[in-house]
Amino acid sequence: MKLPAIAGCCIAAVALADDGGATARHLQAGVEAFRDGRYDDALVELRVVQRARDAPPDLAFYLGPTLVKLGRDREAIAVFVASTAPRDLLADFYLGEAYYHERMYRKARATFAGLRAHGLGPVLDDAAGRYVARVDAVYDRAPAQSTIDYYVDAAHGERDAYIAAELLDEARLVDTLAAAHPRRAEIATGLAAAWIATGRARQAIELLDADPARSPDATWQLARAYAAVHDAGRARPLLAALARARGAHATDAAALLASLPP
Repeated sequence: MKLPAIAGCCIAAVALADDGGATARHLQAGVEAFRDGRYDDALVELRVVQRARDAPPDLAFYLGPTLVKLGRDREAIAVFVASTAPRDLLADFYLGEAYYHERMYRKARATFAGLRAHGLGPVLDDAAGRYVARVDAVYDRAPAQSTIDYYVDAAHGERDAYIAAELLDEARLVDTLAAAHPRRAEIATGLAAAWIATGRARQAIELLDADPARSPDATWQLARAYAAVHDAGRARPLLAALARARGAHATDAAALLASLPP
């Protein structure tokens, strides 16, 4: 789906203050190149900003859309997801497009549906509605297991932990629509590990803690997540049980248990 009406609006709407610093000058040059449709030039400038020690926290609002315009959607997704800046509606629109281009249709749908709830104006709201309708047409029946396998297997081969997490989260969302769930435990465990690796341990806890029948693999990830958020009280009994069981995670569990504060 091509939406020329929105091209550049995410960046063009932002007025930058010129404080004379090198980072600000590169950022301004990147924004101007984006507005002119010179996306390769914009990327060069924004990569300089990305490496700067004083890079602005909202750099994703500029770098992400540039990567989407260049067709580098996975890189864009990683940039958007890793950003700690407050959410931006127009940047999220580009994120939704990147998800769609990468066939993460359920995540795209959730993004566009959420944007519509905020009121985007007639042009963007109509475009978001078309994306939602396209995804609904794809999932008008229960998905095949091969669809879920695609995302899980792609995540296993992905080096970027942020992208692996997004692929596994897509698998989780598609799995909820399936008739059978042979890989549900594997998806949850892998997703929790990816969330921990990307600093989102609390999401891993929310995912795994509600399942009383979790596997030893899931218990290990849950214990790691509790340790990551410095909740030794909840991590310790999980780790002790794993160490006593002498299973695959016994050695690692004992080592982590020993490292916890009293």
